[in-house]
Amino acid sequence: TLYKVVGWELNGRGKPGPRSVNLKPLLDPTHLAIQAADLNLKLMKWRMIPSLNVDMLQTTKVLLIGAGTLGCNVARVLLGWGIRHFTIVDYGKVSYSNPVRQSLFTLEDCHADGGSGRPKAAAAAQALHTIAADVHSQGIALSVPMPGHPDSVDAIRQAVERLDALIQATDVVFLLTDTRESRWLPTVMAAAHD
Repeated sequence: TLYKVVGWELNGRGKPGPRSVNLKPLLDPTHLAIQAADLNLKLMKWRMIPSLNVDMLQTTKVLLIGAGTLGCNVARVLLGWGIRHFTIVDYGKVSYSNPVRQSLFTLEDCHADGGSGRPKAAAAAQALHTIAADVHSQGIALSVPMPGHPDSVDAIRQAVERLDALIQATDVVFLLTDTRESRWLPTVMAAAHD
């Protein structure tokens, strides 16, 4: 049902006439959720951090390398601070031990693909979009090349090129993996691209 409010006001010719307003968009759950998240940020700015640049946060592009316990928690905190552009890189799949520790996954993610689990990066990206309707998120299944890990030269070259392009396309990189070896190459690339 289309609800309208009708009242009288002066029109373009200076004569009183009817005026109607469509309030339906204001009752849309997605619109209400976005408005509530924006209000939280405005309150943070008003009460705690007057210099907080909300618009800058909402346009900042972040790259999360790792979608485990740390990656899931960092993503949730970033949502609360107004970040809305996420790229998540992880090569793993959601296992049955993950949902109790990793807040972006559910048991349905474990059951997917015949019980082998959904790719973590895709599941995390979808979960972020489910939590905040105005999020732009993508998940990329990518194995980060590590020193001492045997891979073909072509596979390493493709992974390096893909990772380099992702780092160049973002404003902030979070290294959220659980091994020093997996953080080495992204650290070097991030430093090289400032």
